[in-house]
Amino acid sequence: MSDGGIPSELPKGWAWATLGEVVEVLDHLRVPVSAKERAERTGAVPYYGAAGQVGWIDEKIFDEDLVLLGEDGVQFFDADKPKAYLVSGPSWVNNHAHVLRALENLVDRRYLAYYLNHFNYEGFANGTTRLKLTKAAMLRIPVMLPPVEEQRRIVALLDGQLSRLDAAEKALGDAGRRVALTVRSLLNGYFGPSGVHARGWRYERLEDVAEIRGGQTPRKDSVAFESEWKPGLVPFWKVGDMNGPEGRLMSRSRTYLSAEQIRSAKVRTYPAGTVLLPKRGGAIATNKKRITAADGAFDLNIMGVVPKKGLVPEFLWYWFQTIDLAELSDGSNVPQINKPDLSHLLIPVPGESGQKDVVRQLDDLLARFDRMRSTIANVKPSWLRASLLQQVLAGRMVPQDPADEPAEAVLARVRAAREAAGAAPARRPGPRRAPAQRGAAPEAPPPPRADAPALAAATQPTLDLEIPT
Repeated sequence: MSDGGIPSELPKGWAWATLGEVVEVLDHLRVPVSAKERAERTGAVPYYGAAGQVGWIDEKIFDEDLVLLGEDGVQFFDADKPKAYLVSGPSWVNNHAHVLRALENLVDRRYLAYYLNHFNYEGFANGTTRLKLTKAAMLRIPVMLPPVEEQRRIVALLDGQLSRLDAAEKALGDAGRRVALTVRSLLNGYFGPSGVHARGWRYERLEDVAEIRGGQTPRKDSVAFESEWKPGLVPFWKVGDMNGPEGRLMSRSRTYLSAEQIRSAKVRTYPAGTVLLPKRGGAIATNKKRITAADGAFDLNIMGVVPKKGLVPEFLWYWFQTIDLAELSDGSNVPQINKPDLSHLLIPVPGESGQKDVVRQLDDLLARFDRMRSTIANVKPSWLRASLLQQVLAGRMVPQDPADEPAEAVLARVRAAREAAGAAPARRPGPRRAPAQRGAAPEAPPPPRADAPALAAATQPTLDLEIPT
């Protein structure tokens, strides 16, 4: 294995190069412009940042086909996140993306973008709170270089296969949404007005069939919470406990209190079968509802609904699935649900045996939908995408053509031409221009002449903003 996790064994005709050998870096021409200044300079030129377009501006810096590679603000170590993308035509780039002009007869820019998105940046991108890929580190990125015609065949294959994977991913998302809509329709068929009327059920106010209670949070110095359950301990539930894998029935907590502490702190406990839901904050938007599997207490951020005699907890839980908690909250900066927001709600209440029949029917039907959800969730297009890229970029899926000029030969000519020309003098970036000084945007150097070795002039296709994944 080479640096960056790329296999070191190459197919015939391929060569190793560094990124600095296959591109010209135009970073010295970047100019950052604040959002405030851009608002005064509205125009039709795309303004690009680390991961894509972030606005518009009235002038261009570049007007050609380029590869932009994030310098910072990019999730370099997340294989599913893009790091490089393509731009064409007029553009302005800020200082959060490296600007790369691919040497066209040496590397196809579309191939390079795929490669840079698949590359493992361990050891190249560094930082603590914000990862950064410095120019020096970027230039030494190893690049697997097939013959340029083979690169184009690779791009054609990836374009086709990845578009199919994208379509499959969208179809899976649509299927998941259809399952969710079907479940909602099923529940409304039982608990909606038409379903209730057809079954002859009666409505009751929630406060008449259940006790609605807010939780309590004892002072920290008055109790000693335990993190592991032991005999005699009582669960003390918090909103975070609703995220467990148990589903609707919640039996485990991250904190416990002894019966003695419950008494001394005067914390009220509630029986198993209490339906818990978030009471305040962003957790309301999660719309979670859980049934307690044991007697326990809960804190101030939770609301408890305790069924009275004759109301089956599971039936109450199913009815709550038709209630959007966000619509009940008060809409303040810190949303909150209070007892009056629940008290007036009308719940259909058939006889206890009828409630149990409904629970059995819904348990059976929703178990089938859960299996559908599980099947959908287990299909991972991102895994297939990563596997495809790994195979293709290792030369295992695209046929080779003996007539293709080996990459090593082209690379040797480029190296010789650069050596003959000597090292280009370093160019320092110019100072950022104030609005009054922006008479003209800095001009990018022209693309290499067509007669220069391995540096043919780039074509100018229509704007291509597809981001390879």
